Amino acid sequence: MASEQFQLACAGDALITRKIEESDDEAAAVLDRVREADAGIVNLEMMIHDFDGYPASNDVARFSGTYLRAPGWVLDELSNAGFSLFAAASNHTGDFSHGGMLQTMRELEQRELSYAGLGRNLAEARAPTYVDTPGGRVALISACSTVTPGTEAGERAPEIGGRPGLAPLRLRTRYVLPESKLDALEAISETLGLERMKRERKDSGLPAAYANDDDVFHFLHVSEGHDYSLEFESGEEPNIYQVPYERDVQALLAQIERARRQADRVVVSLHAHEGENGHYNDPTTAPFIPEFARQCVDAGADVFVGHGPHTVRGVEIYNGAPLFYSLGNFISQFEAIPKLPPEIYDRFDLGPEATPADVHEKILTKREYWESVVPICTFGEDGVESIELLPIEQGYDEEPPRHGRPRYADEPTAKRVIERIAERSEPYETTISFEDGAGIVEL
Repeated sequence: MASEQFQLACAGDALITRKIEESDDEAAAVLDRVREADAGIVNLEMMIHDFDGYPASNDVARFSGTYLRAPGWVLDELSNAGFSLFAAASNHTGDFSHGGMLQTMRELEQRELSYAGLGRNLAEARAPTYVDTPGGRVALISACSTVTPGTEAGERAPEIGGRPGLAPLRLRTRYVLPESKLDALEAISETLGLERMKRERKDSGLPAAYANDDDVFHFLHVSEGHDYSLEFESGEEPNIYQVPYERDVQALLAQIERARRQADRVVVSLHAHEGENGHYNDPTTAPFIPEFARQCVDAGADVFVGHGPHTVRGVEIYNGAPLFYSLGNFISQFEAIPKLPPEIYDRFDLGPEATPADVHEKILTKREYWESVVPICTFGEDGVESIELLPIEQGYDEEPPRHGRPRYADEPTAKRVIERIAERSEPYETTISFEDGAGIVEL
């Protein structure tokens, strides 16, 4: 039976490659607060292996920015820091192909750590993981919407096994144009001969995703194959939005309902880089994310934890449950990755003498990527009773050997971070005040 009170510490992306607390009292102070909680959840952004498997092609890794990998002992660091639940579905899951995925799972399992979102097949990737705490049993379901090609886990069948990978929340992107602009696009498609290609595809008997889709105009993306298209629809205002695959939504909601029967508290984690109107890695939240988060709560989730864009997004309180649309980075140590595949240097237009440091100095260069929050959620018998947002920063102004670890933000930085997340929470009618160096979410 759950105790009268339960405390959950939530953290965003852990881009960890080095020790956290070694000679760093400031980091230790943050981690002490995590350890005080009954459970801590963090997003494991790194793949854990000794360069096992093969690096994915530049094509597959194009969403990833760089290749993320860390040695097994970083899991000990995170576990010692107070984290007992690991979200393991991200756009970096496939950085080192299936070999990297399998070794990551082995490293987690050897340490008996509870992880979700990654599995040897689709059923395993979607399944909840559990941890028992003094405050009750906690379940975690983890998924990713920024799915790099081929990284989603495969479904198993009696006659064939599944495929290692992540639990996907796959998306279809829709481009909205006023009717006159859409008519012009259709004329361009006819002029290019794309309409003839579509007719030939339909007549050939080969499958075509656009064959019976009357409300959408499919503009063929020839370089991706004649079965792939950009989907346009008519609307009053130009817009770009995403629609999750309903089968993925329903499968994840079923896992939440399953976990609700087996746990006192249920946490859902989503790795999502998507912002509004086709933006990516920005402060806005794509509309499908709040819609999905609310569905999760309706299915039985107590907390929704988002991450991915490396900056904080808004907070919503829905039916008494906190929805954190992005917690930003908790640790930023990707610069210490010692080896990268050669083709990434071409992506950044670097010469043959380039090193990983040349790549990483071009990534996450904005100050706000190095400033975030750690929510401490306290639950009672009737649900969440308080939410404290601890402002942290990772030493943006420090030299690389000394930055990347989480530490409490100084007063001006803390105020800036809380004001940032408060402003981004206004669309959800959430009020966040700055008190005694932290953010307090009004319930």
